[in-house]
Amino acid sequence: MELFRSEEMQLVQLIVPAEAAHDTVEVLGELGLMQFKDLNPDKSTFQRTYANQVKRTDEMLRKLRYFAEQITKAGLIAVARPALEQAYQLDELEAKLDEMETELRQINVNTEKLRRSHSELVELQLVLEKAGGFFDEARADANAHQDDRVVNGEVGA
Repeated sequence: MELFRSEEMQLVQLIVPAEAAHDTVEVLGELGLMQFKDLNPDKSTFQRTYANQVKRTDEMLRKLRYFAEQITKAGLIAVARPALEQAYQLDELEAKLDEMETELRQINVNTEKLRRSHSELVELQLVLEKAGGFFDEARADANAHQDDRVVNGEVGA
């Protein structure tokens, strides 16, 4: 089904009991043969019957976009997996996405801490190498100066 098509369409109205609405819309959506029309365009988002479910699904969509962003940022390629035989219920999916987002955010925090620690350690290593070179030079100069004093007989007994 394409967004722009020249196929003939019919406008129909379905009256579905509230308890079957979710399952009905899900099956019709999977078929991909219907387009839904908003019969209450004058109502705000918060006045709608299913406002809470819409907010929840918007939040889940935000989390999925965050995952996609993190996948791209990591240089990975997301691969579509075949559909599961048993679909997640909305509550289960929401809980799983919450868990995964929390875990991913913690991983990002830990990764940043590790990067910072690594940078500090590399900086410390460079300082130690420079200081070691300075002390090696000073030791060599001191030894050369002491050797000159021994050769010239300036060392007292």
